[in-house]
Amino acid sequence: MDSVSQKITPIIFKGKTAEYFGIWIVNLLLTIITLGIYSAWAKVRRKKYFYHNTLIESVGFDYHAKPISILKGRIIAFAFFMGYSFSANISPVLPIAFMLILFIFLPWLVVRGSIFNARNSSHRGLRFDFVGTVGQAAKVFIVLPLLTFFTLGLIIPYISHEKSQFLVNNHRFGLSQFEMRRVVKQFYKVYLIILIIPLIIGILAAIAVPAYQQYMIKAASQANAGTQYVQPFVALQPSIVLAANETADSTMPTIERVYSENVPDASLEANQMPADMSENTPEQAVDMQEPTANTQDLTELEQQKMLEEIMQKQEQASKGKMQEILKQPLYLLIVLAGLGLYAFFIFGFVAYLQARIGNLIWNNTKIDQLTFQSKLRARDFIWLYFSNIVAIMLTFGLATPWAQIRLARYRASKLSIIGDVDFDQFVGDKKAEVKATGEEIAEMFDVDLSFG
Repeated sequence: MDSVSQKITPIIFKGKTAEYFGIWIVNLLLTIITLGIYSAWAKVRRKKYFYHNTLIESVGFDYHAKPISILKGRIIAFAFFMGYSFSANISPVLPIAFMLILFIFLPWLVVRGSIFNARNSSHRGLRFDFVGTVGQAAKVFIVLPLLTFFTLGLIIPYISHEKSQFLVNNHRFGLSQFEMRRVVKQFYKVYLIILIIPLIIGILAAIAVPAYQQYMIKAASQANAGTQYVQPFVALQPSIVLAANETADSTMPTIERVYSENVPDASLEANQMPADMSENTPEQAVDMQEPTANTQDLTELEQQKMLEEIMQKQEQASKGKMQEILKQPLYLLIVLAGLGLYAFFIFGFVAYLQARIGNLIWNNTKIDQLTFQSKLRARDFIWLYFSNIVAIMLTFGLATPWAQIRLARYRASKLSIIGDVDFDQFVGDKKAEVKATGEEIAEMFDVDLSFG
């Protein structure tokens, strides 16, 4: 079909921050007062508001779940979590066993959660359904992920595609099936860019980090100008070390007396000792050896203690200078730039994946003669996520309703339905099909085990 000649029906979200804020704050307070029990009722109220305000030709969706069903699921999840948390006190093997159980039951949890959400969602009185099986889910959520290690991660885009197709193709509206075309190649293109960007960052880091290290080394060298460093060969000769640190501490009279009498200029001549010794007279040679003889009176423990004191003084001087360096505007600018770049790429990765993968899924999905058109953009998501987080932080969480409304409105504004149909008639026909086949939707396991 040529989408240009087809009718385009926009999805409209008409929720308002002021209205939703009242629901959100009551939900929050009651959830706190009831120690989390009210969270099940809060979820139903929240979903009903967003469903009712998401419109197709002025008619919204509806959510029919019972809070008690959600509460049952959360009690089961809480019991499992508590068992996992305390299992380590009994045996170190038990936490592993709990995680293994969760991994094995993951396909079943995905299927039950999808069934619950679908069967409790409706539009114009006709409910959705999910018909995926645990066997199909096991392939996607257990078998394929186990191959990630053996394929060095190259299978990840394929796994993402298979998960999306499994969830879409097993949803029904009445008896009509949603169908997503296979677009594995396009998924790989999206993930390829995700892999290329970190590679570029790695190359830039390989260039920038050594340059920054050189800058810090140079700054540290300048900070320690005038301070004598203990060279490896000097460390083996306590007399020279002590002579080189005449200003180390005025509380070492014995040391100063030894050096002032025997090696007054040893700190300057230490590196020239081999050449000087070859030119000295025998009497001078004897004089040069006298400091070492005098320091033999010091025990090894005393020599080590003196050496440690010298090193501590040098370290304290370095730390003091380094603190001054850390206060420099350039250093702070580098740190802030690094944090900003890190946050940008985190937002960028999430935004890019959500926009590109979301567009791929919707633009390749159809139900009967209806198709979808999604125009999500990564840069819009980056701005939404960043501004939402900043607003939430500045208002200590009170901007959360505003952020949720913004995001829902944006998602709806970028999604349209393409097809020349009257939706009242379309849904009416689907209801007739359901009644004719006797396959009315039933709530088999009325427990919410979804992750939402």
